[in-house]
Amino acid sequence: MSRSRLTSASSVAIGAVMAAFGIAVANATTVVHLNTTTELSKTLPDAANLGNENLWVVAADLPKINGFTLKSEGMCKDDICIPVRQDKDSALYRSRQGNKWLNLAQFARNLQQPYVHDAETDTWSFGEIPVTRDRFLQSAEAPDFALKDRTGKTVKLSDFRGKKVMLVTWASWCGCRLDVAAWQPIYEELRGENFELISVAQDTAGEAAAGPIFDAAKVTYTSIVDTQHLISSLYNFVNVPSAAWIDEQGKIVRINEGTYAKQHKLASRTIGTDDYTPALRDWVAKGANSQYVWSKDQVASKIRGKSTDEVKAEALFQLGAYFHQQQNQPKAEQYWKQAQALFPDSWNIHRQEWAIDEPQNAGGNWMQKVRGLKKPYYADLELTLPSQVQ
Repeated sequence: MSRSRLTSASSVAIGAVMAAFGIAVANATTVVHLNTTTELSKTLPDAANLGNENLWVVAADLPKINGFTLKSEGMCKDDICIPVRQDKDSALYRSRQGNKWLNLAQFARNLQQPYVHDAETDTWSFGEIPVTRDRFLQSAEAPDFALKDRTGKTVKLSDFRGKKVMLVTWASWCGCRLDVAAWQPIYEELRGENFELISVAQDTAGEAAAGPIFDAAKVTYTSIVDTQHLISSLYNFVNVPSAAWIDEQGKIVRINEGTYAKQHKLASRTIGTDDYTPALRDWVAKGANSQYVWSKDQVASKIRGKSTDEVKAEALFQLGAYFHQQQNQPKAEQYWKQAQALFPDSWNIHRQEWAIDEPQNAGGNWMQKVRGLKKPYYADLELTLPSQVQ
């Protein structure tokens, strides 16, 4: 589905006049931020900055767009507050018609938050806000999230405080789909020890792609289909399967890639490893005393950094996912191709696009890219099991 905007000189002029008198108009504007898509009933035309790209939204819409709230001290979220002067108009703030208006594009520029704007449909996609990521990158605090599980219930990581949590990603387009069933008996074994498994399918094709795999495995652990790849974005994962161990206080104690439940035979190949599950059992049993638990500094050193281009690529990918869900595949392909170019190390972006746009070539594309690698496909698990100690 595609929406068109009035782009003639006359419509721009009309918008400028309306803005000059402080009149808000409906622009059929859509904002995508992480896993949230917000349809805005009104935005404020920008008479003073017609040559610039600005997005003026009413302050009341801010919480549902990006979780921030306008307070007297500024735009605030949790313990973060960005000062906003509200006694006069500025590039960031305006008062019109008894409403307070904020320029989300200027807010993003001020905070070095990448964003993408599809002008034809007036759809905006915003990447992560750097300042909100400090506790993850520096203190190994697990990023919280709110995603609906397959029953429609909202699942938050914070709901599991007091439990050990293994957060693991997979996808229908990856051989790791075999792990969906493999994790079930392991979960049944460990669930009574204050442990929860959250399995998140990184599948833009949604329930149709991932649901049958969950169903066939008869899973009882928490199962989520993540069409926007939010978890990979939040935890800086570039491949599936990837996992994080999160302790009872919400701190990451191990974060890895290539985290298979067991070794599998897939066609003529062997994938996965049998080494990871014994380490998981050890952590669930011993907690902080497990030899597989990393210190805060070790975890911080293992979290993959992301460049500004890579964050913008995620915003591009999310915009493409939105258009795919709107059945506007040409635009989805347009933004996915741009995302691939900016983030060549993200297997998730490449393989998801291939699975949807080039299913007949997906395997060949993957093999060609693997052959060109100058580093391992998965990061080293860095496990030393007791049986391997001399």
